Amino acid sequence: MLAGVYPGQSVAVVLEAATLAKELHRPLLCAYVAIDTYLADWESGDRRNAESLYPGDLGPADDRIALDLAASIAQTLNRMEPLEHGWSLRVLAGDPGHVLKIAADEVAARLIVVGTHGSGAAHVVEAWLSGSVAAHLSRATTRPVVVVPVAHEERGAEKLGRSPV
Repeated sequence: MLAGVYPGQSVAVVLEAATLAKELHRPLLCAYVAIDTYLADWESGDRRNAESLYPGDLGPADDRIALDLAASIAQTLNRMEPLEHGWSLRVLAGDPGHVLKIAADEVAARLIVVGTHGSGAAHVVEAWLSGSVAAHLSRATTRPVVVVPVAHEERGAEKLGRSPV
């Protein structure tokens, strides 16, 4: 089970992914794609350098984001019975839709879980510029993609990487 996560995302995505992982008796891999990095070493034929998904040196900001996300995910998952096969967080680099597809292939994920874009003008511009990760995944992978609707959540809903409101 692979779940795309990022700071400020609704905890509903992690809870849904964890519920599915529990029901399917699978481990949960949460993947955060660092947005300030990109892949530059793709080769023709979609072959890649094995290190291309994984940033070699995380800067202090990415390091802090990963630690905050891990703590927030752990806090969120503590509300449930422990996952039979556990969970982990992986920091990746590149275009989120592309990288999540490759990561899912690497770990033979049964499902890929992502959330919808948030609401508001900033999210509309972000979606227009970068496209929808869910839409990209649904075209690029043969794995099922579960999209957790979070765009219409109430203000103040609990988010990853932030303290509960």
